[in-house]
Amino acid sequence: MFKMSFFAGLFLCMLFFVGCVSSASAPEWVTNPDEVLDSKVHLWAVGSGADRKAAESDALSLLVRSIQQQVVATSDASKEMSGSHEAGFQSSYNYSSSVATVSSIKEVPGVSFSQSWMAKNGTVYLLATLNRDEAGGFYRQKIADLSAVVESEILFATANEGTWAALTALENAVAKAWENQGYIDVLAGVHPAMYRTVSLDYVSAPAVETLAERHRDKIQVAVAVEGDSNGRVASILQSTLAEIGLKSAADGGSNGYVLQGTVSMESLDNDGKYEYVRFVVDVELRELSTGKVLTSYSKNGREAHLTKKEAEQRAYRTIEDALKKEFAPQLKNFVEKN
Repeated sequence: MFKMSFFAGLFLCMLFFVGCVSSASAPEWVTNPDEVLDSKVHLWAVGSGADRKAAESDALSLLVRSIQQQVVATSDASKEMSGSHEAGFQSSYNYSSSVATVSSIKEVPGVSFSQSWMAKNGTVYLLATLNRDEAGGFYRQKIADLSAVVESEILFATANEGTWAALTALENAVAKAWENQGYIDVLAGVHPAMYRTVSLDYVSAPAVETLAERHRDKIQVAVAVEGDSNGRVASILQSTLAEIGLKSAADGGSNGYVLQGTVSMESLDNDGKYEYVRFVVDVELRELSTGKVLTSYSKNGREAHLTKKEAEQRAYRTIEDALKKEFAPQLKNFVEKN
């Protein structure tokens, strides 16, 4: 009884061992995958490694490379095709780097590991396949969803032309358009026929970038400073606007803005040796259509010199320095966040 149990167990162990050991010759999907897989239905890659995890990583890396090659091939074939630019291709575009979107391709519907084989030396081979229709449909929906966001932001900007809210919408549209460009490039590699059906109302990501840059010129900001006898404060404010890509205008317009400032100088009692002045400068960015103050800045202090005129000159230099170092970053931060 014991002998029968022992030999039965030994037989089962041998069966298990034989099942784990690979066949002597490699299957055809390893040696000649083109013969057993339909390229119209799938993209594929055969990865290898010391274990399944390493083989899976290698297969995914090769699958991404295969998609990149398909992207370039599709772009070359589409250069003369009507509508190719609308779909996002440009001759100077770096397609290989643009397919970074597929770095998480394992999560994309249609990717599977259908076959595995272990060679006599222990190397594991793994077949990764991507179903073109499933993955193409996934990316096509991504493109449609992001396109709707981009077009919605552009419509909002058009309806609110000349405002910071419109500029914010356009800058968001730029970010989403470039994200969409990645999906479009991947779709070109995954499913060229489906890629050719892509039509973008906003044309391309560079076109949206240009739209955002042009909108900056439509934002009108008037500069008005009271008490600025020599125009030094107004000049600083105009330079600040220029540094963040905005132009000052004589009139902010009904939908525009005004950068309004006041400067005051007050003589203080002297100490018999020096003349003192107290200065106050206030600046606020106001929306003309609503009268709302969007951001404001204030600075005060005192300066001294042998004469009142020189004390005032010192005060102006202090004001200029404060506007450059404190107000300019504040205004830039406001523009970028709004």
